[in-house]
Amino acid sequence: MATQTKKTKISSQAVMGEIKTLAMLTGGVVIGSLGGKMIDKVLNVDATATGFNAKALARPIVLLGVGTAGNLMLKDPNMKMLATGVGASGLLSGVKVFLKKDLLAGLSDFSFNGIDGLGEPTVYREPMNLSVERYNPDLPALSSPTSYNPEEFSSHSAMVEGVSEEDLAYIEII
Repeated sequence: MATQTKKTKISSQAVMGEIKTLAMLTGGVVIGSLGGKMIDKVLNVDATATGFNAKALARPIVLLGVGTAGNLMLKDPNMKMLATGVGASGLLSGVKVFLKKDLLAGLSDFSFNGIDGLGEPTVYREPMNLSVERYNPDLPALSSPTSYNPEEFSSHSAMVEGVSEEDLAYIEII
């Protein structure tokens, strides 16, 4: 007896729920990123500083705190997802402060320039020549259809070999 497999049915309501969850998380990350830029602007954080910068820690601490508090205190699941996105933005900015590397670098232009080792390929390739030479066939010259030698067609016997002109007169066309 063959085994029966259950076909799972995906409802449009479940798909819309997943899309809404993803949109709320993404929206929270965007809101957190914009809020973090405002925090950096208010505190005059120097992004080019090479050493430890205490002002730079304010952004991830505030964003993580707001995300955690929102997730614990809010009752609406959509708002909890938004707060989780803000917290995730704080986590990303914390990684950027401590490791001095942006985890999302290069995602906007899909060039992976922010990630070491995934830049331009180091493989040398010969340049390709895609032009094709023109084809010039060496064909014999054709005569024009109006120019002919009348001597070629003057005798009918030359057209039919081995048959004399008198014999041609006796041939009947049916």
